[in-house]
Amino acid sequence: MAAINRLLATTLATLLMAGSASAATILVDFETTPGADGRLGTADDLPMFSDSIRWIRNELTPAGITFTQGTLFEGPFFDGNPGNHFLSSTNPVGTFSTPVYGISIQSYSYWNATLYAYDATGKVIASDHVLNAGQGFQRQTLSLSSAEAIAGFAVLPDNPGNILNLDNMVLTTTPVPEPSSWALLGAGLALLGWRARRRA
Repeated sequence: MAAINRLLATTLATLLMAGSASAATILVDFETTPGADGRLGTADDLPMFSDSIRWIRNELTPAGITFTQGTLFEGPFFDGNPGNHFLSSTNPVGTFSTPVYGISIQSYSYWNATLYAYDATGKVIASDHVLNAGQGFQRQTLSLSSAEAIAGFAVLPDNPGNILNLDNMVLTTTPVPEPSSWALLGAGLALLGWRARRRA
């Protein structure tokens, strides 16, 4: 009996830790680059450059993110802030050297767009698509998650020549529990409840 109780307690603790860990994220707003600690969102972050337009390559590499394609643009177009930096490019592509299990990114564009996530071999493991049904620029969010680590990503318009405007990328850096894990957690809680009722 004691062994069963210990097993249930260990299972529940593991699943609860997995669930709480799923909130670990990195925000990439393209306004700052990592400082000496190599992490985004800390006190020593440095401002992104003040040029009006340039290719983005290794500015985020210390945080585990490297853009192999993409143009970083500065201007009021995306959110009205004159100092705003955002990706404005036909085909932003990047890779991760840190484990990533989810990606969310905002689009303010005229075109349909698809977010692709790739594994280490270059195979597509997840995707999300937004459709611009109107006749102007629309603010939309592309997001996806994967049970296996994402090694790279791309955000592509339907027409390879069309330009996308992207900002505020959020990366989930811990595995998201699969539905089967939540089902197991629910079953464990139900069993604990049944045992408590039986004792009463």
